[in-house]
Amino acid sequence: MGGKNRRSGLVQGLVRLALAGVLLAFLWHYFSGLDLSLVALRISASGFALPLILLPYALIFLAETLAWRLTIRHTPGPGTGKLYLIRVATDALLYSIPGGVALAEPMRPVLLQKLCRIELTEGIGSSIITKINIAVAQALFIFMGLILVMVFYPGVSLQLGVAEGPAGYLSVGFVLLCAIGLLTLPFSGPRLTQLVRLLSRVPVAPMRKLIAKAEPAVHRLDNHVGRFARDHTARFVGSLLFGFAGWLLIGVETYLILQLLGAEPTFTQAIALESVASILRIVFFFIPSGLGASEVGFVTLMVAFGFPDAITLAAAYIALKRLKEGGWVVLGYFVFWVVGFNPFRRTRALTSEVAEAPSGIVA
Repeated sequence: MGGKNRRSGLVQGLVRLALAGVLLAFLWHYFSGLDLSLVALRISASGFALPLILLPYALIFLAETLAWRLTIRHTPGPGTGKLYLIRVATDALLYSIPGGVALAEPMRPVLLQKLCRIELTEGIGSSIITKINIAVAQALFIFMGLILVMVFYPGVSLQLGVAEGPAGYLSVGFVLLCAIGLLTLPFSGPRLTQLVRLLSRVPVAPMRKLIAKAEPAVHRLDNHVGRFARDHTARFVGSLLFGFAGWLLIGVETYLILQLLGAEPTFTQAIALESVASILRIVFFFIPSGLGASEVGFVTLMVAFGFPDAITLAAAYIALKRLKEGGWVVLGYFVFWVVGFNPFRRTRALTSEVAEAPSGIVA
């Protein structure tokens, strides 16, 4: 078994290295002849308006915080300010370490318990519901971006590999429906339990063993999440809407940065840029903050949209985007320091605690 795990890990590592190599090749192709002085000139031309790029991201955190608050059933509910700080802190992990999602997601209910005295089981349930809602909102955002490109920039959609006309709309719509259907399975009844039972019929002993071990936890998750959607429909829908608002604000941020850099983007172009970057971040999830993947998407679309001096513009945009993220990461770690919580100490124990906690979830 150990040998198989090592081989599997080696294969995964090689695949990831190959994908990272492809990204580097693309970036080298675009930026090998870049004049950094022109990039600096673009950025400096923004002048005193430059700090404005921090505002949309602050609002994005607020939208996601409100989406999370609506899914917490504890009375009285936690303060929005504390939830906001937890989002900022855990997103610092998400954006700064490889596979950060594996640490950031379990850390949220742990911090919720520490700072807001919310039971760990309730924190886990609310975090799962919020994560699903934000993922569904992301799927809708990506769909909207691709449709807008297909309608207003059909030549660009062809470069993205999306067909023109009805065939393109149908293919994008089909993928969207599949994604949303999969993400919302827990809200439509005991679907995950049914899926697990179906998979348990597969005549593969290791899979059956794994499924048998996971089935009780999946059943509890179905019960908790599914009943929330049915019993608290207004709050569930409100959480989804706040999640979508957060994605729209990401488009606003892109629009604002491009304006400050002297470009004249349309809001459609801003949405398209972030939609493609989102797809690439999902594909390259193992890279912190999609570093390199997002950049390829940004520069490819800016060239395709025909922005003047697109390579320099893309480099300046990426620099500001990453500097902004770096500032929020620093703030996130500062929050950890203020509350006296070291996210890297006893990480395995905390993750185990979260993994075992769903046994106490009751709907």
